[in-house]
Amino acid sequence: NFNPQQVQNGLFEGYLLERVMRHLFTGPSSTLCADSESVGTRPCNARLHNMMEVEAENIAYGVIQSRFAIGSRDKWKEEDGNYNYRSAYYRVISTIRDAPDPNWAKALYEHWNLYV
Repeated sequence: NFNPQQVQNGLFEGYLLERVMRHLFTGPSSTLCADSESVGTRPCNARLHNMMEVEAENIAYGVIQSRFAIGSRDKWKEEDGNYNYRSAYYRVISTIRDAPDPNWAKALYEHWNLYV
């Protein structure tokens, strides 16, 4: 249920974004697996790239990849109609970093660090 007093509840969470973030952090083979399953034969992407914690930039990148995946373009372009991927990327980062409720941002980081 949407609560207009707490518009950030559930923001930057959800099924599609969770799948995209898992793909980015652990690899494509784990995207649809249960949390405890490990199916890869090589180290996960996060370990290969020394990503020890999810940061605002990672969440923003996942949001942009999710948006691109559901869009109609088959090639990357900075703009998709009126939607500007670069602007959206930086808006997501500032929404998280400059959140009016720092507890929300902390909970968001905790969610992603537990999930991926």
